[in-house]
Amino acid sequence: MDLIELIFPKSCFGCKKAGRYICLDCLDKEQIRAQICPVCRRLSISAKTHLMCLRPAGLNGLVSFWRYKGAVRKAIVAMKYKFAFDIAKELGQVLAEKLALTPNPLPKKALLVPIPAYRDRVNWRGFNQAEEVGKVVAQRLGLEFDNSLLIKKVKTVSQTGLKREERSLNVHEAFGIKLTKRLDKGRAVIIFDDVWTTGATLNEAAKTLKRDGERKVWGLTFARG
Repeated sequence: MDLIELIFPKSCFGCKKAGRYICLDCLDKEQIRAQICPVCRRLSISAKTHLMCLRPAGLNGLVSFWRYKGAVRKAIVAMKYKFAFDIAKELGQVLAEKLALTPNPLPKKALLVPIPAYRDRVNWRGFNQAEEVGKVVAQRLGLEFDNSLLIKKVKTVSQTGLKREERSLNVHEAFGIKLTKRLDKGRAVIIFDDVWTTGATLNEAAKTLKRDGERKVWGLTFARG
């Protein structure tokens, strides 16, 4: 048994069942059954209405599968603040399996780009959780992965506890494009983050990519708050 398993025994954060950090039963409890537009908060009766709501905010669309509650929330918090690298790998595997088995509107040939973290936070945590989860998803689904296209230009405070307007101001112009990168402008980009709350982070990143010439930028998150 390695050090991580000593600190975080592999048992479900919800029901304590051994073998996984989130068991299938607890995942099912938090699955999003009806697609609610995270911008207008109305039930999306079709993909078209869902996209129309999201487009003015930056993204062309968003895919999330679980609510940020219960065992899902506990696992993500542990991954982000208790340095549990193995949890990130499991979440990536679970999300990749869900995407492969569930019809979804994400483009099949796309570049997957994780939300970057500022270097101080990466040094403190030891890894960028969005990068590690996204890497597993890209590998499992055969997507191209680029963890250096988007960069975090400025150090921002944690979004946790901030109101909607404060979150937008906190990440305003926080992202940039690495100057050495040359994108195929005809290819869609999928930005990955662990949780969508108000959408401030993903939308700001999408705007940065679109200013650089990208036409289609989708969002993908494990959970939605």
